[in-house]
Amino acid sequence: MVPLKIQLPADFLNEETRCDYTISSKMKEVWAVQLDMLEELDRVCKKHNIAYFASYGTMLGAVRHKGFIPWDDDIDLMMLRSEYDKLCAVAQDEFKEPYFFQTEWTDRSSLRGHAQLRNSLTTGILVKDFEKKYRFNQGIFLDIFPLDAVTDDDEEFDRLSAEAKRLKKKYMRRAFLTDRFYIPKEKGIDFIPRCIVHTFLRGPFKSLGDYQKIYREYEALCTKHNNDNTEKLGLLGFCYDRDELRFRADFEESIELPFEFTTVPVPKNYDHALRQIYGNYMEFVKSGTSHGGIIYDTDRPYTFYLNQGNYNQVKMEEYYHH
Repeated sequence: MVPLKIQLPADFLNEETRCDYTISSKMKEVWAVQLDMLEELDRVCKKHNIAYFASYGTMLGAVRHKGFIPWDDDIDLMMLRSEYDKLCAVAQDEFKEPYFFQTEWTDRSSLRGHAQLRNSLTTGILVKDFEKKYRFNQGIFLDIFPLDAVTDDDEEFDRLSAEAKRLKKKYMRRAFLTDRFYIPKEKGIDFIPRCIVHTFLRGPFKSLGDYQKIYREYEALCTKHNNDNTEKLGLLGFCYDRDELRFRADFEESIELPFEFTTVPVPKNYDHALRQIYGNYMEFVKSGTSHGGIIYDTDRPYTFYLNQGNYNQVKMEEYYHH
């Protein structure tokens, strides 16, 4: 495993069973890398007085398990857009190798709609991205979601959501024809059609100007109501569904809860916040994550896998699936 700043308990990396689920030593190494990034993010946030909260499975894990949900594979955080903007403003100066603060503005065409803190000496490649041979930083990551105010009017929210989806899709198409486009070195079955796309489409589309203008429009739409004192908050940079909405009152104050051998801030009203997402959150549901298959490697950097000669070395059984 790569060197970490954080000090691990002596037995942390041992395989163990929690809630009748076996956590491999390999997964424990992935957790360790993520906890190290959490510690680094916490350092930066405390230095600059930036408030953040555990979210999704990380909040649930802190409340129910005092750590990771045994079958979870990542750390999810969220913060109000005002705090998110403060973090983005200092990130480039604060996060040094091997840490990399990834947004669309620091790693063009990563196309997440939110930030990720990554360890560049490791590998955390989504299988769907691996198969498309995308080239952006794909070290092990933790997610940082911005919370934006959303209109309390359901019809207006639906219009806003539809427009956000349209802009993101438009942006992704343009990005594919420019930065995300990739021609393999070996002349496989897709070599000729890719060359045709490159020759006849990439040039004209690139000449249309800065396609990140579309992304600026997208972010402006997501933040449209941030000056309004609305009841609800949303994650329009990531998800457009009503059932993903949060209540502003739940995020006015945080408390620290144990998380493995450290702590994480969670909303003081975590019970209400968790019931909004999961209903009876104390009932165990062993479900997969939204990531699907992921190639995890805590010994080698993602660049090893992006090297064309190494694509065929990765077999399906090497993917970490849920």
